[in-house]
Amino acid sequence: MAFTATGPGSRSLAGLAWLARVGCSPIEPLAAVMGWSERVAHDHVRRLTDAGLVRRVARTRGAGSLILVTSNGAVKAGYLATRAPRAIGPTTWAYAEACAWVSAWLTKRRSTWWSERDIAEDKFWHWRATYKDRRGTNRVKHRPALGLKLVEGYGAIEVETHQRVPARLLGTMNMYDALTDNSESPITGVLFVTKDNVIADQIQRAARKAMLSPPHMKIRSLSEIIQQTSTADWGNAVTVQQPDTDPAN
Repeated sequence: MAFTATGPGSRSLAGLAWLARVGCSPIEPLAAVMGWSERVAHDHVRRLTDAGLVRRVARTRGAGSLILVTSNGAVKAGYLATRAPRAIGPTTWAYAEACAWVSAWLTKRRSTWWSERDIAEDKFWHWRATYKDRRGTNRVKHRPALGLKLVEGYGAIEVETHQRVPARLLGTMNMYDALTDNSESPITGVLFVTKDNVIADQIQRAARKAMLSPPHMKIRSLSEIIQQTSTADWGNAVTVQQPDTDPAN
């Protein structure tokens, strides 16, 4: 009698490794990264779920669920248990989904990149932005959504799924203008990934006020990134571990 394994195999665990870097994702970016059909992707996620390595978070009807790595899944993938997201709510669903798509896009392009979870653990990417409002001058901590290794240095990626408070957005733009000011700066540019044209227009206006412009600042639409990730044949390029390059050194 033939025996068919139903637990997570090597391909399921490869998908888990990518999820552990990203933290959470809809099934579509995961399937795109792994080269799986939707049916195969659901089967791998089921195996990981049954093993307690991931869990599903239901969203509104028709939006599908988000797949979150558990603390056991993080450890299985070679990380600390704290790598697993504690919780995710409706206000962050769109942002989490967008970050997962950008992560998949970078993975498929075979880029050296840092996920939101990587950046949270790496002080190199932690900066401060200053802005003024009716309460006075504010100095706040800021870190990008993702990071990217470029030929000429490092780039930050901001993922914008909602309009920002104008004063704080301008403070962020001024921060990036200072961070990319000269050859000794820690990063060489920032890419803004925007959910729609309204958000893109707000980003453009704030960038002009801060005199932040190409090549130090670029904008791409999330829909373009999703389309490229879903259809382009760049081959499987799953990044299992954190990037070898340490920007702090």
